[in-house]
Amino acid sequence: MSEEWSTTIPTQELIEMSLSSNENLQTLKDLIDLDNKVDFSLPENVFFVVCELIWLESSVLLILKRDFSDPNFYDEDQQEVVIPQVTLKSLMTLTLAKFHATKDLNSYGYSLSIL
Repeated sequence: MSEEWSTTIPTQELIEMSLSSNENLQTLKDLIDLDNKVDFSLPENVFFVVCELIWLESSVLLILKRDFSDPNFYDEDQQEVVIPQVTLKSLMTLTLAKFHATKDLNSYGYSLSIL
């Protein structure tokens, strides 16, 4: 039987993760809206990657909302939050999947970067 553990993560990192996911979600939604509004059509393979990224970003936000709505701070300054093993593994897995999906999107000539 494996022992459950927890660690800490900087509070600022969680905030930045949330902001980034919200920004990426808005960009992805805008890309789909653009597909619906003008004479522009996303290729099917790109559309599938966009949908995957929407699911991944939404999953990150769901975990952050669920597990950190009432955070357990490690210190009095609230600089670090205690994060359970399962939550850390989930966020790491989603982050890796987002990296590869974004790389796929970039290979098709699309980007989530806002200039």
